[in-house]
Amino acid sequence: MAVFTKSSLIYYIILIVILLVGVYLYAQQALYFEQEELSRFDQGAKGYVSDEVWYVDAARNLLRKVFGLTPRLERPRATLVYSSNEALQKALNIAPGYGIKVFSNRFSKINAIYVEANSIELLEYFARETNATDIVYGWILGDAENINNYLNVESHPPTAKYLIALVMYLFGDRPFLWRIPSIAMGFLTILFSFLVTHEITKSYELALIVSALVAVDPLTKIMSSIALLDIFVAAMTLIAIYIALRGHLKEAVVFMGFASTFKFTALLAFIPLLFLYIRDIVRKYSSKFSFIFFESIGYLMLAILSFIFFQLLISIPIIIRLGLGEWLKQSIFIAISWHLSVKCTGPTCPIASTPWEWFFGINSFPIYVDPKQGSTIVAQGLVPAYVICFVLMFFTIPYRKIDNQSRTAWYLIIGLFLGYTLLWILGSRTQYSFYAVQLTPFIYIYLVIQIYEFLNRENIIIALRSWKEILETLWNAVLAIFK
Repeated sequence: MAVFTKSSLIYYIILIVILLVGVYLYAQQALYFEQEELSRFDQGAKGYVSDEVWYVDAARNLLRKVFGLTPRLERPRATLVYSSNEALQKALNIAPGYGIKVFSNRFSKINAIYVEANSIELLEYFARETNATDIVYGWILGDAENINNYLNVESHPPTAKYLIALVMYLFGDRPFLWRIPSIAMGFLTILFSFLVTHEITKSYELALIVSALVAVDPLTKIMSSIALLDIFVAAMTLIAIYIALRGHLKEAVVFMGFASTFKFTALLAFIPLLFLYIRDIVRKYSSKFSFIFFESIGYLMLAILSFIFFQLLISIPIIIRLGLGEWLKQSIFIAISWHLSVKCTGPTCPIASTPWEWFFGINSFPIYVDPKQGSTIVAQGLVPAYVICFVLMFFTIPYRKIDNQSRTAWYLIIGLFLGYTLLWILGSRTQYSFYAVQLTPFIYIYLVIQIYEFLNRENIIIALRSWKEILETLWNAVLAIFK
């Protein structure tokens, strides 16, 4: 880790400024989404941006159904759910007589109304009198079938939703507050981008450049301002890599097991971690294939055990509610199958993209349609930087025979890219561009270090000569066929 000295004080001050600017940008974006949705509440807007509707509602349901708690309420507000449209219409008709204010009945996929009363007792009395089947305190539910019972366990682990639920319980249930954990993860992403870069290069200047680029990257900004899971994965992946670069390779893969409790895609960090582990084996012990192979298998087993341990540990409250068998079925087997499957096809489905398209801004996922400006905010990074990174990743493959700083950075980005590509090959053909935020910090880490190395023209010449050697070898092999 960077050592604090008087001479490095200016660098830490600059880092703090970058962190504050990043948090400000993310908070401003989160507030903008909240204000925009509130301005259209009477038109049916409900405050949720993109897939927040699944994760936030699941967090609220975990809070009340698993932990037996309710969000902190400024006023007694709740969504009342009914078994039929007839019961719903009856409740709407008699609500004024009970002193119940109806804020919204704009639901198409669930029989529900969003109401406010002078007291919780009055609200519950009205719910009983109208035979409501469920009372969901807090912000208005999203409009989806059976959303009041949805826990999201069949797709993703619960840790991020626990954090969202904790914020609801401590501070309240409104869109900006849901996004505080994401803003915090954005903060950690900037911080650990700095630390990882400094650990590789020992250069404060390069580390600050990387952290600044990560902070203002459009994809980092948008994902740090909404309550989706991928910014959690980005931050946790960086922490795991930092632990590994500090020389604690086994501890890093154990931490990766914990990171997988946010989303299974954190497990893709195993590939760059394995690259670092193999390098460590070759440097310290042996370059024999058999030794490397069995050590790698042991490393994989440690990763699997860590994954199982943390999935069980974090999910204990859910296991108590669902039972171990049902939890295993939904949270492990169905979830793994979900990650390896085509999620949605057809004209009404969100646009999917391949991992290589993320670098070129092709088929970017629409996060939010801005009705005021008539534009769509898409999940897309700074395309020119991503394109250059993609080209350099493959252009420098022969150059990787040289042990230098860029090789370490290359392990990280190419490893994650290969992970998502492998996932695509195995069947996950509906990946979305916002997944790329896990790659974003490593794109800039590699890009900045590689460009800095290439400022020395001799390194470019070495890379070109390496390609020349490969092409000459291939050409001689082809000619040998005809001799």
